[in-house]
Amino acid sequence: MKETLEKLWNEYLLDECAAINTNEERTLMKKTVELHEKVNALLNKEQEEAVEKYVDALCDMEALFVKKAFFKGCEFAVSFLLEVGRFEK
Repeated sequence: MKETLEKLWNEYLLDECAAINTNEERTLMKKTVELHEKVNALLNKEQEEAVEKYVDALCDMEALFVKKAFFKGCEFAVSFLLEVGRFEK
């Protein structure tokens, strides 16, 4: 099942989840870009690189947790459906 979830995540959901579709998402993205520009204007090159590495690490960690939550949610849904099926007989 893990291989199927990996394939689903990598080939479909990753792109779908990263799409910016709503006004709320667009507003947050705009705010993020503005804050990024303000921070970069205050930093020297070495500080800017350090902050970029820090932000990249945070994004990697968040992406890992999102993927983990997706997998756990799928596992829960399958086990829940199997359990419900046993009680209906």
